Amino acid sequence: MNKLSLIKLVVVAFIFSLGLTAYSFLPKSEVQSANNSAVSQKEDEDLLNIKNYKKWTKVNDKPHLMDSSVSALCAAPTQAQVDRESKNPHNQKYINVYVNSIGKTEMMTKKSPKFPQGTVIVKEKLSTPDSTSPELLTVMIKREKGFNPENGDWEYMTVNGQLTEVTAKGKLENCQACHALEKSGDYVSRNYLPYNIRQKLK
Repeated sequence: MNKLSLIKLVVVAFIFSLGLTAYSFLPKSEVQSANNSAVSQKEDEDLLNIKNYKKWTKVNDKPHLMDSSVSALCAAPTQAQVDRESKNPHNQKYINVYVNSIGKTEMMTKKSPKFPQGTVIVKEKLSTPDSTSPELLTVMIKREKGFNPENGDWEYMTVNGQLTEVTAKGKLENCQACHALEKSGDYVSRNYLPYNIRQKLK
């Protein structure tokens, strides 16, 4: 190594060490802000990825009636909402389900599916079978192996009906508790599959 190269290396190392030192002295709030920005960007990416979900494969042929107790779990309601819904004779909701191209084959043809990383499943929660705008969306995203091994490496996300805000995201307990019952189907309940498709699963 010649003298000029050595000088360049020393200068680069010095600048790098200055940067690390400056970062360590940043106020905690600024460091936290940077971390929150990274999380927000990830949420934005996931939100962007589902913007065109209606162009994906629609799994059910007509809106599927959702059991009210499951519906409440998916909505992550407040206690007041639970109390109100329990007294409401019309508290059932309907869903439409969409799957992206990565997970389509497993969803539509396999009796014991193993969804690959990158699979995204979107459920629209509808107040009536004729609704054109969902109340909210619940989303399952298949992450890399080891992300969430106790629950099939799925990440869960809830999004408002206008697709403008991620309202919850991560290893959501309500979602995991429900989907744990579907371990044999890679944690995906497919009771909404039309009968003719269900009969052809192999």
